[in-house]
Amino acid sequence: MASCVKEGRLYVGQDPQLGKIRGLDPWAVDNGIHVMSLTREKTEGIMMIGDQNTQQYGTVHGGMLVAFADTIAGHSLVSHGKMCVTQSSTVNFLRPASGAYLFCRAIPVKVGRSVCVVSVEQRNDKDDLVTTALFTFSVIQEVEPLILEPKHPSLTF
Repeated sequence: MASCVKEGRLYVGQDPQLGKIRGLDPWAVDNGIHVMSLTREKTEGIMMIGDQNTQQYGTVHGGMLVAFADTIAGHSLVSHGKMCVTQSSTVNFLRPASGAYLFCRAIPVKVGRSVCVVSVEQRNDKDDLVTTALFTFSVIQEVEPLILEPKHPSLTF
């Protein structure tokens, strides 16, 4: 297999199955969002930056940043056997998001029977912190826990 380097679309170009969400969220995949790893401790994802998610100034639209963070945060709870919907969120926009891609890391803070809280960070391809966020989720269903070990362990932030 070819070596994957941190060069934006090469992640997916070199391995079309990289981080595929395995049917959990086709909307996310259609919008360039991929889960890279999913464990009980943390979930990491990547979003390719392109015309579909940038606004007129050439940076990622704030709504896409929130959608990316919400997607990775929500998926982090699947490893705990929880299917959830977003109850509330607070997102702090720290700098414009640009480059070839963004990373997102979600860490469950509290996994309860009916309410879960997840902390999120997003970073650009230069490892600059772009957003921080805190999401609260309502549990709607218990599911079989799903763990996705990183296919390419060196692709992390």
